[in-house]
Amino acid sequence: MQPDMIFAMGSKAYVLLPAHVLAIMQSFVVGDEAQREAGGILIGSHRGDHIEIRNCTVPLKSDVRKRFLFDRKDRGHQKAATIAWNSSGGTETFVGEWHSHPEDYPRPSSLDCGTWREITMRENRKVIFLIVGRKELWAGWGKTGVIKPIYPVI
Repeated sequence: MQPDMIFAMGSKAYVLLPAHVLAIMQSFVVGDEAQREAGGILIGSHRGDHIEIRNCTVPLKSDVRKRFLFDRKDRGHQKAATIAWNSSGGTETFVGEWHSHPEDYPRPSSLDCGTWREITMRENRKVIFLIVGRKELWAGWGKTGVIKPIYPVI
C-alpha cells in the first residue's frame, strides 16, 4: 500500500491525504471506470491552518458522469458531510472535492477553475481540490476565489 501524502500550503500549513482515501479515488481511473469522470467530496477536519482529509464520497446515483464531465448532483454527498459533522461532534465536515480526469497527467480545466472559485466564495475556510489521473494527482487549495496548486512534501 502506498504511504499517506502530505502537501504544503505555504510554509506553515499542510494537508494530509491518507493512503486509503487516495486508493478509493484512484479506483475510478482504471478499467471501465476510466471511461467516465468520477468524483465526490472530501470530508475531514480543519486543524488550525492544517487540513486533515479523513474520507471521501464516491459517485452516487444522481451524479452526472460523462467522458469529460463530472457534476455532483446527488444529495447523498451533503448527507455524508452532515453525518460526519454530527457523529464527530462538529469536528469533521466538507473540506473540499475531488474528481477524476481520463488522462495520465491531469490539469484543471476552465470549468473546474470556475466551479472551484464559486465554492471558495461560499466557504469561510480553505478548500482542497484534487484531480486524479491515471499516473498523477493534481492538488490545489482555494479561498475567496483564488486557487493555488500545492505539492507533496512526503
